[in-house]
Amino acid sequence: MYVEATWSYSIGYMKYYKDKSLLLDNALYRIFLSLILFLSLGFKAVNADELDNLLANLKTAPDEVSARKIENAVWEQWLMSGDQSIDAMIRDAMRRRSSYDFDGALEVLNQVIAIKPEYPEVWNQRATVYFHRQEYEKSLQDVAKALELEPRHFGAMAGRGVIRYFQGKPALAAQNILQAAEYHPYLKELQMFGLPYPAIQE
Repeated sequence: MYVEATWSYSIGYMKYYKDKSLLLDNALYRIFLSLILFLSLGFKAVNADELDNLLANLKTAPDEVSARKIENAVWEQWLMSGDQSIDAMIRDAMRRRSSYDFDGALEVLNQVIAIKPEYPEVWNQRATVYFHRQEYEKSLQDVAKALELEPRHFGAMAGRGVIRYFQGKPALAAQNILQAAEYHPYLKELQMFGLPYPAIQE
């Protein structure tokens, strides 16, 4: 999930959890960024070779600025379904989610899954919506599906960590974040969880 972008809680609820405010700020930023990226893509399919190269370069990014540029390019690839109708529906769902119409976003994403269940990002997007609705187990199931289809999806891995944190499982949350950091050593969630930043790759 675009923690992606995408992984945040209701603002009203978060007011009572000031220690979690950084998670909200980062999630709102990622929602905005993912929507901007998506609107600029047009209708293209993922370039597997380019994605492989980007993820390899992200692992060895020399600094945070370089990592952010690569991360954005990775998200551009993940948001490409190659189908105009699917892309339009995903765009609609993301707009609905950004305006807190979680029920509407879920309805659209369910339709996308019925049409193209092999598309990893739709599962990540729906996982994010379930998280907003506090349906954590359903969210975790969709994260698992997204990772089954794209095992390198650091956004989904980090999202799983955020879910575990809200479930009161900080140790497991940290483990999930570190797993995501194996692909993205400058993952912002590392700082939020007080983990080594950047992650040291052996």
